[in-house]
Amino acid sequence: MKKILLLIMVLAVLALAARFLSTVPAIQDRVVARGTATLAQQAATPLPIPEGLNVYVCGSASPLGMGQAQACIAVVTPEHFYLIDSGAGSTENLGRLRLPMARLDGLLLTHFHSDHISEIYEVNLGSWVGGREQPITVLGPQGVGKIVDGINATYNLDRIYRVGHHGADLLAPELGVLQHQSLAAGETIADGELKITAYAAEHPPIEPALGYRIDYRGRSVVVSGDGNVNAVTRQIVDGADLLLHDALSLPFVTTLSKSLADAGQTRQAQIVTDVIDYHASTESLVALANETNVGMVAFYHLVPVPPNAIVADMFLRGAPDKVTLTEDLMWFELPADSKDIVIHKP
Repeated sequence: MKKILLLIMVLAVLALAARFLSTVPAIQDRVVARGTATLAQQAATPLPIPEGLNVYVCGSASPLGMGQAQACIAVVTPEHFYLIDSGAGSTENLGRLRLPMARLDGLLLTHFHSDHISEIYEVNLGSWVGGREQPITVLGPQGVGKIVDGINATYNLDRIYRVGHHGADLLAPELGVLQHQSLAAGETIADGELKITAYAAEHPPIEPALGYRIDYRGRSVVVSGDGNVNAVTRQIVDGADLLLHDALSLPFVTTLSKSLADAGQTRQAQIVTDVIDYHASTESLVALANETNVGMVAFYHLVPVPPNAIVADMFLRGAPDKVTLTEDLMWFELPADSKDIVIHKP
């Protein structure tokens, strides 16, 4: 017993000494110098991008859920870098993943709900400051020009301030202005060995809404945005290696709506109920996985983000092994000319 008490006293003294030393300016300066040197070295070291198609989850949440960033998927190859949507909180995850913002090729929007577009300018600013050499083009369904023009107008003074502060040699003004291009369902974009195909998503009353299939060196990924599973979905995922699809847990959302109504929160109950009809249920996605030859189905834009393991299990009820739940910062490695899919957890 005496030895334990002595050990506790020694640890307490050491803790007090450490606390005291941390208040000494010379010690603080040394710690900060070492920390910033490490961060600077990490920033100067390019992120290794494996050969093939690499898919990063920058945001896995829907508005119905907390603790994760909203919708954002990054598709990266050694020569390409595209983002699909840019929801709240996702730009921070781009930094945490150390993705190569200075070579961002474009931003694909699925539709214009706020949780898919709220950080477009943050992406623009981060890549501009990071040294991007071309303006970003925001691609999306009809109406994308209205979104981009509004963002450019809203942040006009921000761009003027930053150029005035840092100088046009460092921040070329024209690179801070977003460009836009409308896409229609069925339209394709070729970028070297990478092909982007837009398809119609069923997300009423949003019309048009798009999803995207990206093919590169024998590998393919489909990213849904928001929408129900229908014949178009089944066609676009045919032969795809990986499908990232918005997913709603009908048992959980139904129970949540009833609980809200029982508690007298009728407005909230109605909103939660309304969400059901324009997001894919996990049951429909499990059927899709079982009935098509898609290699892997990953649920993202989760409605809601599972707050615990019980709700996570509800999402995967009856699902085959090729179905998985995403979380922020996980990524999928699809080596070129292969069938392998390597999942990297954060």
